[in-house]
Amino acid sequence: RSPAMKDTAAGGPPTDTLRAQYTLLIKQGCLHPEDYKTNIQRLRRLVLMEGLPVEDDGELTDRQRGQVGSCSLRGKIWKILLGVKSVDADQYTALLAKGPSPQYQKIRKDIDRTFMSDTAFAQSVDQDKLSRSLNAYVNFCSEKKLAHSYVQGGNTLMGTLLYVMPELDAFATFLTVVNEHLPLYLVPNISGVYQGLKALDYMLETGDPELYAHLRSHNYYPQLLMHSILSLGTGTPPLSEVLHLWDFYFAFGMHMNVVCTAAQIVLMRDTLLAHPSPCSMFRSLPNLDAKVIIDLALVLVRQLPDHVYEYLVDHASSSDLVFPVVREAGLGGSAPLKLNASHGSSTLKSLLPKMQT
Repeated sequence: RSPAMKDTAAGGPPTDTLRAQYTLLIKQGCLHPEDYKTNIQRLRRLVLMEGLPVEDDGELTDRQRGQVGSCSLRGKIWKILLGVKSVDADQYTALLAKGPSPQYQKIRKDIDRTFMSDTAFAQSVDQDKLSRSLNAYVNFCSEKKLAHSYVQGGNTLMGTLLYVMPELDAFATFLTVVNEHLPLYLVPNISGVYQGLKALDYMLETGDPELYAHLRSHNYYPQLLMHSILSLGTGTPPLSEVLHLWDFYFAFGMHMNVVCTAAQIVLMRDTLLAHPSPCSMFRSLPNLDAKVIIDLALVLVRQLPDHVYEYLVDHASSSDLVFPVVREAGLGGSAPLKLNASHGSSTLKSLLPKMQT
């Protein structure tokens, strides 16, 4: 197994040491903004190779009290990686003053089923806070005359942010994620999600032709995995593993959400091949194991042809993309990806330059 996203208690540096490394990087970034590119590379490398430390006692207490304190270390790292430069309390207060949005009833319905089985989430994020922030987002879109609005799945995206950081920070981060990183996801036609599904389908077909043929013979179509893409994996428990996946996505790009979803399906291959109705299993994917998923995703993405990778990077932000047809010289079909079970730290190190676009 690669060291990516490893548990710091299992061979990595002690939690306090790792926390100090992140704190130092944040301080250096504040003191030397002219070295942004170098600092962000160091931050991404640390996220990939060591993961984030577990919550300290103060962060845990803040979360259990509803994030009334300052932003957690993970929250700070997420904001840096995503480019959240500021939060605007006056703007948020004004949006809340507008009252319930036109999507209020739809939001309330979705909130009732947000991480229903996660006790820690229920203790940390109350429904009023989640409703408030989502209605403020819809009011923001209406005020700015944006094409975005609330679509199902936005509840778990906002809920995850509220679990990690205070409400004002979560709202500002949500705006950045949706408007800058995933502008074609939370739109009425969710066009970015459909574009991502084309890349997902390609990875399954070329990464595991036997599995793909089996799925196709049992009425598979990519839209069965739409919610996994749209929700950034938040529909599959546990939430603690979702956080590790999001660390990875925010460090190396939202397009890795698509690759990690493909990796989840490939990891299910034995069960899917033996199941009489394999596509029914997509309604509820197996519990997440971020370490294993990321490890395989790194192999999948490294072997993508450059123009497919470029499509993948752009899928959430560029309209009307045409998926590139990839064919190997002299062959009629798509060139297969060659999965190799022995992938280690050298693969991770060589991956970094390609992913940092």
